[in-house]
Amino acid sequence: MKINAGIIGMGIGQKHFDAIEGYKKSQVSIICEKNKNKLDILKKKYPNKLITNDENKIFKDKNINLVSIASYDNYHFNQIEKGLKNKKNLIIEKPLCLNLSELKKIKNLLQKNKKISITSNLVLRANSLFKKLKKITNNTNEIYYIEGDYIWGRRQKLYGWRSKIKNYSLIHGAAIHMVDLIMWLTGLKPETVYCVGKKKFTKDSKFKKNNLVVILFEFPKDILVKITANALAVHNHFHEVKVYYNNKTFVNNNLGTYLFKNKKMLKIKSKYPDNKNKKKMIQNFIDNLKNKSIKKMISHKEQIDLMSVCFAAERSMRLNKKIKIKYIY
Repeated sequence: MKINAGIIGMGIGQKHFDAIEGYKKSQVSIICEKNKNKLDILKKKYPNKLITNDENKIFKDKNINLVSIASYDNYHFNQIEKGLKNKKNLIIEKPLCLNLSELKKIKNLLQKNKKISITSNLVLRANSLFKKLKKITNNTNEIYYIEGDYIWGRRQKLYGWRSKIKNYSLIHGAAIHMVDLIMWLTGLKPETVYCVGKKKFTKDSKFKKNNLVVILFEFPKDILVKITANALAVHNHFHEVKVYYNNKTFVNNNLGTYLFKNKKMLKIKSKYPDNKNKKKMIQNFIDNLKNKSIKKMISHKEQIDLMSVCFAAERSMRLNKKIKIKYIY
């Protein structure tokens, strides 16, 4: 199977392009970019590609069998809907969509188009350090507490397109990575959630949404999980993780990666942040499209479950109380 792709959005979409173009005879044929200032630049940079501001040229092209959706969050659902109705395999930047109604429609479309496959670009699953941690976390009966802190470290990004989208969510745009990481590491789904968000220091700026969210989950096996998404921090972009077991503790922070065991602090060698491996999420998806015996890094059910958790966190924050998470899959 030859992969002939179209990409919508060449911000983060440039990363998608780099992962697809030339990988096992895959190619990008069409690039859609809504920003008129970028169009001439892209035409000069990629003279052999069709560069357009009309996404329908991708969806209507029968030769395109893979569409990469790297547009702003509020466009994702409509583009997913177009893609599935036009029988396109899809790579979607997180989040899949922005509300439960859209999620249910995506689930129903996937059930009607069982030969079509989608993936969310949740790149922490491809990170070599966290793959190593998953092996360490093989006995969840020994875990009692996990912390996952998504420290954005790029405050200036709040004041671009994110400030213009009415329903932009830091849960869907940042915390989602840590939620997915911990669900993947443990193989468990949280049962309840309580979430709080704050707007201090940005509420009077162009960005009037929460710049900090703190989420507390109750997982099966009496495991408590705390996740934060911190967009305000003066800090490098970082995924800080702590896993507390009965007889050891795993820590990944700015000082390094360590395992505390038997009163000793053992340094774990890692390539974190391991940016080169970010391509592997998309490339694994291409491998699966070509050969179904190769397992995808994230299943459709996992993607739907993840969004169910994120929507529950948003609802908890609105209601200001702990709620039970309802899964639609």
